[in-house]
Amino acid sequence: MSVTALETKRATRGPYRGYDLRDVPEPNWDLALTGPKSKMGEYMRRFWQPVCLSSQLGDLPHLVRILGEDLVAFRDRTGRVGVLHRHCCHRGTSLEYGRIESKGIRCCYHGWLFDVDGSVLETPGEPSSSRLKDNVFQGAYPALEYHGIVHAYMGPPEMKPPFPEFDLFKIPGLRYHPSVVTHDNNWLQTFENNMDPFHGQFLHTRNTPHFGDHYRVLPTVDFQLTKDGAGIFYSALRRVDDGKLWIRLFHCMFPNYVFVGSLFELKQDEPYFQRAFYARRVVPVDDEHCTFFSWRFAAEQGEFQGGDPSRNGWNTMDIDGQAEQPNYELKQREPGDWEAQGGQRAVAIHKLEHLGTTDAGVALLRRGLNNILGGKVPAAFPPTEISGTPQATKNVYSSNIVLNIRKRADPADEQANIRSASKAIVDLVVRGDEQPDDARRAWIITGLQEIERTYA
Repeated sequence: MSVTALETKRATRGPYRGYDLRDVPEPNWDLALTGPKSKMGEYMRRFWQPVCLSSQLGDLPHLVRILGEDLVAFRDRTGRVGVLHRHCCHRGTSLEYGRIESKGIRCCYHGWLFDVDGSVLETPGEPSSSRLKDNVFQGAYPALEYHGIVHAYMGPPEMKPPFPEFDLFKIPGLRYHPSVVTHDNNWLQTFENNMDPFHGQFLHTRNTPHFGDHYRVLPTVDFQLTKDGAGIFYSALRRVDDGKLWIRLFHCMFPNYVFVGSLFELKQDEPYFQRAFYARRVVPVDDEHCTFFSWRFAAEQGEFQGGDPSRNGWNTMDIDGQAEQPNYELKQREPGDWEAQGGQRAVAIHKLEHLGTTDAGVALLRRGLNNILGGKVPAAFPPTEISGTPQATKNVYSSNIVLNIRKRADPADEQANIRSASKAIVDLVVRGDEQPDDARRAWIITGLQEIERTYA
């Protein structure tokens, strides 16, 4: 028998099949690649993306790598923020060695001075009659600071969108604690981890006790894309006890926004609609590394209490199990998200996966992104900024809800009842988009109280 015929005959099922299962196919590059001119990379460039913390901009330039591009961020002495290409357009020296001045940054090699928009302000080695500085520009991106995180827009200049406004950022008295967690893996496996609520019952609870005991119960979960296809969310139902039903909503917006509800002690009475504690962005560094930029919301009173907001910073959060463990033995003994996601290879191989029922959210997320890249979801692209035109607030569905709905004796009747209640809750929260910004939460709470009476 020929070698080719033998290879064709070989089975890939059964014990000791390592020899027949050793080939590693190519990753799903359409979703994984984010460098210039890649499909996903060009989509991400249509949005403002975080590049560094405001606290990292001192009296020296700050080197960053985002979406496969090497950049230098700085704050000049008048307080303006600039994000420029790393290499000087004169002779290619890195601007990380430049000097920050009252207006812009000066290259160390020949003294060229660049404004935050890339304009060449001075070429001191050239004769006074030279027009070189009027015809040359350093690569630059629009930049702004927002609650302690520097953002840049890296897409086509004529398509620059307004900076997004989310309802969470309009809550009076809210404090913002920015943080950064770095990952040694492709952005997608970190992003799609958010549509895998079941890993919380194993990785974060049964294997390592990162979360509270109320996460030990496997949830009943429904996944769905938003009506416009620009996001994805799930509802997870669990019994707290025979009298209380806990519904957790988790909302992601494409391409890489994540909103996470409280993971601390479950509030079983008030409030009915406890909103997200974290707003996060999974930002590709390159194709094998990514960064989680986050805001942790906190307040003296009301729904945003719990945990320790002061723990949020560089590679640390007040959610356990997120950042890299300090040594290899702890990685093996107490793995968290960092280890699990990086352990899927630097870039996960979808063709080698065997997805089960618990992976429905991951599959739906990939399908949603593929639809966007295929041009089927125009609503998933941001509008172009128009001067003087107010933009709509984006509402976040992520929340924890606990209702007094008693458990039914018959298992089939119980399952039908809680699924019906879950649908009513999801429909209510989504319909809240139709309410004025200042009335939405109160309207949702009133509706939840009515659902509670109906199903109790």
